[in-house]
Amino acid sequence: MLTGVSLFAGVGGFDLAMQRQGVKVVASVEIDKNCNQVLAQHFPDATQFTDVTTVKGEDLINAGFTPSTGIITGGFPCQDLSVAGKRAGLAGERSGLFWEIARLVEETQTEYFIIENVPGLLSSNNGADFGVVIGTMADLGYSLGWRVLDAQHFGVPQRRRRVFVVGRRTPESSVAEILFKSEGLRRDLTQSKQEGQDLTRETPSSFGQTGFAKYTPGVTTLTATGYKRPEDNVVVGTLQARDYKGVGNQYVAENKLVVHEE
Repeated sequence: MLTGVSLFAGVGGFDLAMQRQGVKVVASVEIDKNCNQVLAQHFPDATQFTDVTTVKGEDLINAGFTPSTGIITGGFPCQDLSVAGKRAGLAGERSGLFWEIARLVEETQTEYFIIENVPGLLSSNNGADFGVVIGTMADLGYSLGWRVLDAQHFGVPQRRRRVFVVGRRTPESSVAEILFKSEGLRRDLTQSKQEGQDLTRETPSSFGQTGFAKYTPGVTTLTATGYKRPEDNVVVGTLQARDYKGVGNQYVAENKLVVHEE
């Protein structure tokens, strides 16, 4: 059985999704007391942690998380990434909590992870922050894919676009099978696609996959870089930009990562 951990759990959106797919949610991390009351009511068997900065991978494993068959999810704070904010990006105090996701993924060596945030992540610091997210997780040994999904195509009467980044440690299977496979959907999307907008209407640069898979049209292939700190602020190049000179050189690839945001 797959086991799941929900970081920045809120009232349990990822928790509910995992539960519906047969994943045993063993732990959640949420600092808001009111949200914790909701989580305790609906997921009484999951261990609750409050501060993501103090939780260790060992704590999650002791709570029942099995990394080899595990999923870590996290919709980290968006305030510093949103186009409505000051856009401090990953250097911001709140959106900078992304690094806690990276730390826990590394400490647990989980098989899967799912990261979620607003589309502003794609354009923050002219795309550099998204390059940092993708590059960091690739450096940890994961093949990755990302896609912008809109809630209006999944039975919710609201236009709510979010970026989902999926990673898998085992390289044999492509993460594209997760992001682009329709069999797992809970409803027929025909009506939503007719009334709303096409599910795949985003430009090619709004979804993609890392260089663990061969390049295909419409998929941006990235090469992992060797940096660990947010202050390095490396922009990851697209396609085959490989002449990276190392940490601290503030290298910008010739084919700069181009992202799309409306």
